[in-house]
Order: sequence, then C-alpha cells, then structure tokens
Amino acid sequence: MGYNIEVSFNILKNGSVTKLLEEIKQSAEKCFCEGFYEDYEFENKTQFQRRHCVISIRFSQSKLNNMREFLNTIKKNSMVYVELIYDETTQSVLYASQYFLTQKMDKYAAKTFKTEKRKRSYSDDEIMILNSLK
Repeated sequence: MGYNIEVSFNILKNGSVTKLLEEIKQSAEKCFCEGFYEDYEFENKTQFQRRHCVISIRFSQSKLNNMREFLNTIKKNSMVYVELIYDETTQSVLYASQYFLTQKMDKYAAKTFKTEKRKRSYSDDEIMILNSLK
C-alpha cells in the first residue's frame, strides 16, 4: 500500500509536451516511484475548456521521504499542478485541488471531503505530505 499522486499540465500552454513529460517521469523515477502512467484529458465545455496531460504516480508507504522530495520538485515547476493525493492504505483522499473538487468529484463526495478535512486528525506522515504542498 502507499500513495497515488496525480499531476497535470496544460498541453496548449507548453512548448514541448514530450520534454516536460519526460522531466516528470525522470523526477519520479529518481525518487523511486513504484509506477506511473499518463493519460490525456480533453473537455470542450463552453465555460471550461481543458486540454491536459494527467500523470498518475504511485509511491509505497516506505518511500514517504522520496515522495515528499518529488512533491517539492513538482512545486518548483509552475506549469505542473498537483491534482490529487490518494492514500491507498486508508482508501481516502488526502489532498484534492479545487479543479478536482468542482469538476471531477461528485458534489456530495466533494462536500463530504471538505467537511471531513476540517474534522479529521492527520497522522505525522500525512502532515508532512500536506506541508510539502504549501
């Protein structure tokens, strides 16, 4: 068990999609990720258009420091966004971006996540992960 992290970047606002994709993959491999895959998301809603490459990266529970190092690396790149951090052990969402909450998550689930986020107590590991995002 471990953590899944989803990061994304806009394809249209990027000069070289392949180069940025390789940088993210190399950074994840350098931090000893267990696996990753990429997907592309295209939406043509009139109010919200999205053309992003979404990369899911999996880290084991024992590689927590490496995951924090990866998050710090990703945060340095202003073109890459952290969309979601999912804890496989507790099967819960640890972090969700505003886009993910409003566009991807069910309204009831998003509301539950927001209220539970305030109520729940975090473990030391979870606090370290969330502090990496600030």
